[in-house]
Amino acid sequence: MPRRDFFSFCTTLRPIELKALGELSHVRHLRKNELIYTTGDVAEEIYSVNRGVVEVIQLIPGESDERSFVTRGDIFGVADALGKTPRSTSARAQETCSLQCFNRDNFVAISQRVPSFLLFLCEQMALRLNHVRAAGKTPSGPQKLSGSLANFDLITVHQTIISSGQTGELEVLNAHNERMATFFFQGGALRSGQFQQLTGEEAFWQLFLSDDIPGSFSFASGVQPITECLQSVEINQSPNDMLIMAMRYRDEFHNIRKTAPDPNALLQRLAPAFEWPADAEAELKPLAEKIWDYTDDRRFTINELYRQNAVCELKIYQVVSEMLRIGQIATVHPTPQPQPQAPPQLAKAS
Repeated sequence: MPRRDFFSFCTTLRPIELKALGELSHVRHLRKNELIYTTGDVAEEIYSVNRGVVEVIQLIPGESDERSFVTRGDIFGVADALGKTPRSTSARAQETCSLQCFNRDNFVAISQRVPSFLLFLCEQMALRLNHVRAAGKTPSGPQKLSGSLANFDLITVHQTIISSGQTGELEVLNAHNERMATFFFQGGALRSGQFQQLTGEEAFWQLFLSDDIPGSFSFASGVQPITECLQSVEINQSPNDMLIMAMRYRDEFHNIRKTAPDPNALLQRLAPAFEWPADAEAELKPLAEKIWDYTDDRRFTINELYRQNAVCELKIYQVVSEMLRIGQIATVHPTPQPQPQAPPQLAKAS
């Protein structure tokens, strides 16, 4: 079953149905760490994430809590609200969030005015059930988890590996079955990785910036040597922290591309000397200096800068956007071509 989020679903609706969903729901804004609901609460609403990251926590007696994260376009709280059962999980905002809330009192009206919405909710529950089955506990010894990226999103795949504490290697293959990325996990924690020319944390960030990767994934568990293609320094960050950061980067990347030049548009230096303003991110200054040196006496594109630097695309876009803002560089506007002149009309003989 192809995976689609709430925003993709909304593109299939007629204007009158979109209007109905807006009238029969409301928006809730939350601060970082604010609770949305707790285990045992009466389930009154279904939620879709408009912005931010939400952590969903399930208490498992005698074991560690199971944690998962939902982000922009994800639906959560469905089964409890439809089943009129107490909340089986708790949910809280990992950062400033905006949620679209659908109250139980409006379910009948929604089913009448937007019938496909209930089918969409059924799809979401079916996908979640498939993910739970795939993440179920397996016998000891090497195991393999694989699937199409059209049906499994990378967030769910990583959460499965993290929550199960697996050691092994995750491969991401493109539509031609060629290796795009490789990541090695030890006890559920990401330890090294490579994506195209990037390694380590930058490879991880770039993986999540690459929306709708056509292809498949394969995770082989069991203690094994890292594949030869991995030339990465060790990663020591908390896996859950990295996943939250990756989702935040993905939202930032989505927003910055709306105002940035086309990645193949030509750019060139404009200022005589390099500057980096005090109000810009200090950690991006070394990258900005490197880009400034590289672009001496040449025209360049964002795509070219990405290929030349060992950082994820978001950081390239951030530096280029800042340099455009302060006039360090500028877009090269093509010279208009002269329009061909129509030949003069000969006067007709009288």
